[in-house]
Amino acid sequence: MEQPEGHFNARGSVETFTPRLPIRTIDPTTWAGKPIPERRWMVADLVPHGSVTMLSGDGGLGKSLLTLQLAVAAATGQDFLRQTTEHCRVFGLYCEDDADEIHRRLSDITRAEGLGFEALAGFRFASRVGEANEFVKRDKFGKPQGPSQVFFDTLETAKRFGARLVILDGLHDLFDGNENSRPEARQFVNMLRRIALDVNGAVVLCAHPSRAGLADGTGTSGSTAWNNAVRSRLYLSRPRETDDDGDDRDARTLSTKKSNYGVVGDELRIRWQDGVFVLDAPDTGFLGRMDAKAKANRAEEAFLACLDAVADQGRAVTDARNSPRFAPRIMAGMPEAHGARAKDLERAMEALFSDGRIRVGSVTGPDRKPLKAIVKSAPGAP
Repeated sequence: MEQPEGHFNARGSVETFTPRLPIRTIDPTTWAGKPIPERRWMVADLVPHGSVTMLSGDGGLGKSLLTLQLAVAAATGQDFLRQTTEHCRVFGLYCEDDADEIHRRLSDITRAEGLGFEALAGFRFASRVGEANEFVKRDKFGKPQGPSQVFFDTLETAKRFGARLVILDGLHDLFDGNENSRPEARQFVNMLRRIALDVNGAVVLCAHPSRAGLADGTGTSGSTAWNNAVRSRLYLSRPRETDDDGDDRDARTLSTKKSNYGVVGDELRIRWQDGVFVLDAPDTGFLGRMDAKAKANRAEEAFLACLDAVADQGRAVTDARNSPRFAPRIMAGMPEAHGARAKDLERAMEALFSDGRIRVGSVTGPDRKPLKAIVKSAPGAP
């Protein structure tokens, strides 16, 4: 019979417990000679398998519409905004839109994709507007007591349908706790990850950012624990160059604010058009659907072309971010950049520095004094 063991609690007194079975461990030597498992994506570089992806954005920008487009893409085996998407069944829990609104939006989406409603056999959704949708059961004092019946019903519905993508819209309807509580935020996301693992797929959770998250452009919501707990976080916003009085109210940016398994900082420029979101000029865009290496090469070519142009114009650019002559920022507006973004050009600049193809040198400024600037390295220079 196992004997009780003791340990000190937070108050310094001894508590006893009976040890159970040890934690299951993995011996990595058994992996010798076995193939390394490939990273799986529900949507390439945006929604990873086995995890929770948070899609945040201010109200009215189109998060729900975007998730419906994702649902249709996955359920019908099509790409989502030109990003490769796994063909699978999808279940959506919508707490903000009624069935009629979803009907109208799906009508726009299927029309844009050249589909009929009969093509949506791989998609099921529940509209729970005005119902009690909290995923956490609480006692009379408001303390969390574990998953609620709604959580288990959602999980069971998704599993019975065979869904591998579960869309939850949205956080404020499903979570009624303290958003600034790190333990509660992490426990809630862990519950959602259980759904992702049980369906052998992924969960996409819609959320509204906090005022601070809107103000600084990060799209964060409440405690930083939300950002830390999810594996991927996407942010839907209007482009920064489009202010509230701007004419282009249909433009959006879908940016990767966090990705444990991919690249942070990538953006998709999209536009609301005839009831759906489309890539902004997808066929003429600078990067289009190139792979990562091709994108990097094109961005480096653009940077060098811009560098030649500013040199011919007698201008000097620098790698100092706080300078008005910061090269990527200036080059992003030049025709020689062919539409490359400042982030693309900044990555290209760092790669060119690392390869020794550019360096910080000296040029003659307007006052005939030497000025530090980025210049091309001499051919054959070490």
